[in-house]
Amino acid sequence: MKRTSSYVPLCRNLFVAALGLGSELIAHAQANVTLWGIVDVNAQYLRADGGSRRTLLGSSGLSSSQYGFRALEDLGGGMTAFAWLEGGINPDAGTGRASNANNQTSGATAAGILTFDRRSYVGLGGPWGQVRLGRDFSPHHYNNVSFDPFGGLGVGRAGNLAFTAVDSGVMPTTVGFSNGISYWLPAGLGGLYGMAVYAVGENASTAPNPDDGTLKGGRIGWASGPINVAVGASRTTYASTASTGSYRHANVGASYSTQLITFFGLFNQVTVDLTGGTIRKNTSTVGAHVSIVPAGVLRLSYSRLADHSSASLLNADGSARSSNAASQWALGYVHNLSKRTALYGTYSRLSNRGKAAYTVSGAPTPIASRGARGIEAGVRHQF
Repeated sequence: MKRTSSYVPLCRNLFVAALGLGSELIAHAQANVTLWGIVDVNAQYLRADGGSRRTLLGSSGLSSSQYGFRALEDLGGGMTAFAWLEGGINPDAGTGRASNANNQTSGATAAGILTFDRRSYVGLGGPWGQVRLGRDFSPHHYNNVSFDPFGGLGVGRAGNLAFTAVDSGVMPTTVGFSNGISYWLPAGLGGLYGMAVYAVGENASTAPNPDDGTLKGGRIGWASGPINVAVGASRTTYASTASTGSYRHANVGASYSTQLITFFGLFNQVTVDLTGGTIRKNTSTVGAHVSIVPAGVLRLSYSRLADHSSASLLNADGSARSSNAASQWALGYVHNLSKRTALYGTYSRLSNRGKAAYTVSGAPTPIASRGARGIEAGVRHQF
């Protein structure tokens, strides 16, 4: 009986540690593993002017639905080793999210299996900072998440305009990159923070365009008291064609917090070098979070896109692309039931001018020069 009673707890503890549940300490290695997750599901009504409408169950209107594992080991002397695995999920359908293996259209994966599409890296850290190897968010995307009043999510996100590249679609490195090596500044620099990254497309030297998918970029910021400001930029190399080319994304964002209100400002510039000219889009966003009750926050934003593409680039009807423009305003409310659970609702209205046909996230594409709108209401729980 003594053998059985000691054997069962031992197996249980080994099983728990292997799955990474909780923060089980391995005494001799001083390591720990943490599991976390966020489930965010909402009901949406989306409509494109002059087009169709959709009613659906969506996800990630307030926070990105995800699951993740974090491992940390103290190596001594101020050095640490760490690993991070973070995957997006579609809880309305029970599937994983798409990723990209080489920062190119050829590397796109289909949604359906559970993948670590958000972040997956291993690294070393110390008083000198951190070095990470693997997949992470692009430098400019960290700014889009930090300084968009809607956190880059839902029908009200500034990304409905700021994420767009050639037309209304995104590029493979708009949100994240694979095969990267990045350096991160250490904490304790008087509020200064930043990172630099180099990522590769992993093409053979004999390939027609061996540099395709190579990303270079960085981010530098300063946060102290109520002020946070940062600049981010990246360039991803692609061979120029009539429909795609090297992609540059730069932005600057700032926020200022008071006891009841946080103000946000964000400016994005996207350029794509086509054979026929350069697409250049500037998107400006302003907004705020307003604490109207102890557990409730009002969110509002206004975004405007101006097209400054080359005069040689034309719409299908022969008009200049630079005559295209769009704007969006969004209003939302978040009510925190606890530190982990919240209810939320958002309404967004997007308007197009010229021959632009931008749309609200998830909505059908409207007729050129018309608009789109979306409303969502959901619940977010994190653990």
